[in-house]
Parts: sequence; structure tokens; C-alpha cells
Amino acid sequence: MIAAFGALHALVLLALATSPVPPPSTLPRCIEADVKMVVRLDSALNIAGDSFSFKITRQVPAHGDVPEVPLGTRGYGIISYADHAHGAGTPGRLVIEPRFLELSGGTHVPVMADPQMTESFVTGATKNVNGALGFVPGFGLAVGGYNALHRGKEIVIDKGTTFRVVLGDDLAAGTCFVPPPDAPDLR
Repeated sequence: MIAAFGALHALVLLALATSPVPPPSTLPRCIEADVKMVVRLDSALNIAGDSFSFKITRQVPAHGDVPEVPLGTRGYGIISYADHAHGAGTPGRLVIEPRFLELSGGTHVPVMADPQMTESFVTGATKNVNGALGFVPGFGLAVGGYNALHRGKEIVIDKGTTFRVVLGDDLAAGTCFVPPPDAPDLR
């Protein structure tokens, strides 16, 4: 049994060592763009499958398979997950999924949310009593009872909220990389 596990472990290591995907440092940087919301999203009102729109906030020059994208180009996406706030202080949640930009003439340029940015998954506040009260002897039950009676806060992504998208489908194909959020902006 141990020998079989060791052999399986060796095969996994060999497969990883011979993986055809080069490390990110040898891949080109993905084409990124800053966008802003054109509509307001609210976990109290929106449901999964609702669409939303956004606009490019800065012109993106043509690069590789991605054509030039003018300032103000409109993009569209869907809400892939929505959950309303619940009792016990459970907050509302939204997951937004940008899908494409629509250029003049009707051409679609695929986009996806920048995986390094956490704004694509936004959670509301819990409205719970501060956790320190839960550690005070005799008050733990009171805190639990308080939280059971109070709803969490809904989440709102206001019109004008900015976030970043990755243009094209190179990231999905593994032919480019997105640098960490603290890397210098070279765009």
C-alpha cells in the first residue's frame, strides 16, 4: 500500500515536472483594462442571471489578437451568483462575471474579471454584535440570540464602481499571466 502511494506520488511529481505550461515569468503579461459600472447592482434586488454593463475608462491599444478598444466602449456581463442577506447576520453576496466588450460594428472582444482582484466577489457586512462579547461569560447565549434576530446587510455595487478586466482569451488558454496586485502597473 505504501509502495503504491509512493509510486503514485512519483508519477504526479514527474507529470508536474514535465508540464508544458511555462512559469509565469516567461509568459507575456495579459492585456488588462480598468472599467466602471454603468448600472447599480444590489443583492436585495438582483438574482443570478441578471445582466449588467460597464465601460472602459481608458483607451486600450491593439495588441496581438485584441483590437484597439476606444475609451467608453461598453461591456456586458452577468451576475453568476447572488444571495440575499439572511437572519443570523448572514450578509448578501454577489459574484459578477464580465463577459465581453462590444466594439462599434458589433465585434465582441471577450473579457474576464481580473483574477487578482477580489472586487468580483463582494460580500456585505454581517451587522453582528462585536465578537468580543461572545467571549464574556454569560453573554455568549445572548449574542447568539441577538444575531439570530438580525438580518445581515445587503451588498450594493454602485454605478461608477471601478474594477479591472482581462481582455481576450489568452489567460483562459494559459498563454499570458496576470501579475500580483502589488506589481508595478506597466500599461
